[in-house]
Amino acid sequence: MSGTPASEARYPRIVSAPPEAKKPPVRTLVYLVTLIFSLAGSGIFLASLTGLSLFSTATIARAADDTPAWSGEGRNQDTLFAVPATIAPDATLDALEKTITDVFRTRIDPSKGHSAGNVAELARSATIAGNTADDIVARLEPYEKIFKTMLDVLGPAPAKGAPPELPTLTAQRDRLLKAQNDLSGRLTRARLCALQAHQLVLVLSQRNNAVQQAMLLQRFPSPLAPAFWSNLSAEFPSNIARLRGFAGETAQTVASTAESSRLPTMLICFFGAAILFAAPFFLLKQARRAAARLLPDGRVRRIAAVLLYSACCAGFSGAGALVFWLGITGASDVEGSSFAELAGFVGSQIPLVGFMLGAGASMLAAGNPDWRVVPLGDATARALTPCTLWFALLILLRGILRYVDTGTILGPFGVQTADIIFVFIAAPLLFITPRQIVRQRDTASDETPLLQSTIGRAARILAFFISVFCGVVSLIGYIPLGYTTLSWICSMVVTGLGLSLVFLLVNDLATTVFTSSGRLGMQFVRLGISPRLVDQGCAVISGLFSILLVFVAIAVAQSGGDFDFSVISGNIGKVVFGQHIGGVTLSFDVILKCIAIPVIGHYLIRLTQNWLRNRLFPTTNLDVGSQTSIVTIFTYAAWILICLTVMSTIGITVSSMTWVVSALSVGIGFGLQSIVQNFVSGIILLAERPVTIGDLVQINGTTGDIRRISVRSTDIGLSDGSTMIVPNSQFITSAVRNVTLGHPTGAMSVSIGLPLGTDLTKAVGVMSKAMDTVPGLLKDPPPSVTIASIAADTVTLTASGKTSSPRNVDSAANAVRLALWTALHENGIVATVVPTG
Repeated sequence: MSGTPASEARYPRIVSAPPEAKKPPVRTLVYLVTLIFSLAGSGIFLASLTGLSLFSTATIARAADDTPAWSGEGRNQDTLFAVPATIAPDATLDALEKTITDVFRTRIDPSKGHSAGNVAELARSATIAGNTADDIVARLEPYEKIFKTMLDVLGPAPAKGAPPELPTLTAQRDRLLKAQNDLSGRLTRARLCALQAHQLVLVLSQRNNAVQQAMLLQRFPSPLAPAFWSNLSAEFPSNIARLRGFAGETAQTVASTAESSRLPTMLICFFGAAILFAAPFFLLKQARRAAARLLPDGRVRRIAAVLLYSACCAGFSGAGALVFWLGITGASDVEGSSFAELAGFVGSQIPLVGFMLGAGASMLAAGNPDWRVVPLGDATARALTPCTLWFALLILLRGILRYVDTGTILGPFGVQTADIIFVFIAAPLLFITPRQIVRQRDTASDETPLLQSTIGRAARILAFFISVFCGVVSLIGYIPLGYTTLSWICSMVVTGLGLSLVFLLVNDLATTVFTSSGRLGMQFVRLGISPRLVDQGCAVISGLFSILLVFVAIAVAQSGGDFDFSVISGNIGKVVFGQHIGGVTLSFDVILKCIAIPVIGHYLIRLTQNWLRNRLFPTTNLDVGSQTSIVTIFTYAAWILICLTVMSTIGITVSSMTWVVSALSVGIGFGLQSIVQNFVSGIILLAERPVTIGDLVQINGTTGDIRRISVRSTDIGLSDGSTMIVPNSQFITSAVRNVTLGHPTGAMSVSIGLPLGTDLTKAVGVMSKAMDTVPGLLKDPPPSVTIASIAADTVTLTASGKTSSPRNVDSAANAVRLALWTALHENGIVATVVPTG
């Protein structure tokens, strides 16, 4: 089936290769057998949705590849110089320029009234031309660098009076310059075409929005008034004539296919289509069996069965529609005909019909409540089954009305008649469905919580008002408003149902299967990944996937509810692959990169830190402080590099940060001065290492051990177990006593006052013997006792010694005082302990 617009079909014929010959019956039969028995449902699904639009794009690509290479000399055809002319032949560039010119002239022609369909058709033509030009530019740009490199190797031509070069080099340079000029001309033309096409797409999208808004509020005579029916009667003969012409074209296509030579092929296609359409009736049990075999019991199993069966229904219905189309047309080229356009619109809805029927049957599970996803009773599930079929037929009717709205098969009032029929088929469904749930709940014995919450009541009231609003505005003449509203709601119901099922499945898988206690999560734990990391990964991945689903829903909502997959894919592409706003790239993939780069950088930094500590530092003579300084400086440098990489990924460069640097300079002069001062001081401490981790320091009257040095502050552990945070600038601007710097041992001294007349020789001997018994003092150098001073009535003796560490000074001094006091009193010497030095 072909949903390709007329403009899209017209453009490839400008540049395409000659049309392919019709497939013989044998080739068609082989193709159909392969199609039927293959299980590539996704490829079939996409092919049925897009119709023959892929054929148009492939035709353009073949035209660019199959066009004769270069119109220059024949001997250059097989050289590198001829490749640019092969990629962008004059015929392709001329066709691009002609297409863009035609679109521009049609856009500005005031004599032609442009409907939303015509404007969308022009936008599609400009989009195809722009994409083709972008592809040509992307393929030509590498040769621009290649030619420049070759010219750099050859160098400039010899100056006058210089020795001549070899003739082969001169000829090579001339050919290269000629090829470079030719490449520059073709590349410039392609870039201009791409720029003009993208500008046209932007302008046409704005005009399309204006046309749609104008048509949305366009008022026709009320269907309750005689004027509406009189206008419809006036255009009735022309409508009948158009319908007869369409029927004749369709009958001629089918009749030409039903010739004796192709009748078996058509019958085989019909038989294959019947098999594909009937296959989903036998797959529900298999889908549930597969879900029960692979997933644990609970909601995740039921949702997986619903999604699997719905995807099968969509794929098989799309494949059946494609095979049926091949049977009707006999694989012949009917592109551009009205019959092909109708088939394209209807064919794009058939997979959606299959999806809704499959989802409704598997979710409601009228005969098997154990597999029911929604909290409904049996009576309610049976009552809602006809509503599912009603909605599926409504989607199919949308496809027909899309062709009627954009085509010329009916006049204006004929189109409005078809639209109001859709309104009065869709509005009752929107009104009946929630009331059917409530009614069946009241009459049945089972109690269901659905629609009893605040959100449920609000949704029921909103559905009632929307259905009444659309019916009323259609009856008073605003038929496009009522039709567009209900059509958009239909598309969002399908989108919301599909995305909700996917969201629930991913969320349930993340909380049951992939967690550290789940079946697959335990495998990751056995590989050495920590359970906490596995759980965090599940939470992050499910969250990012939810954001992606929101983007998809927004893209579908912005497409106008027509399920135009080219528009939807374009909207998703803008979100996923980025938009440039002021040089900054905002897209889903950029967000992923900005999250992935710091996460990966964090683990790389940890890996490097472990390698430094466990592998490199043990082989060196660096102390703990030096090792800590190296690791800290490396960590901060790595994080700065990661931040610069993230900024570069977003598109923020140094030049774009000029205003930030200027503002930062002003801030540094005021509020940020102390912060920057501490930062610079921290770098100095880490680099010069006047104090290191483990040093015992005294600063501003506080003594303690340095535990951590960061770029802003230093943590000092005090003797009472608390921590004092000192700004780094104080270590640079104030006096600091480093007790352990260069002196790993500690020193203590105790002074004792003795009265005049004391036997100093005996006192010194007693004190020396007492010092030798103190366990905390070093024997080398040995402790000493000296006469510090002799006053009028007192003689002061000082006992000194060394300890193994400055941290042992206090305990050693206390032990020395106790030993000296005891020894002196035992020997009858009266002593007075004076303050120690």
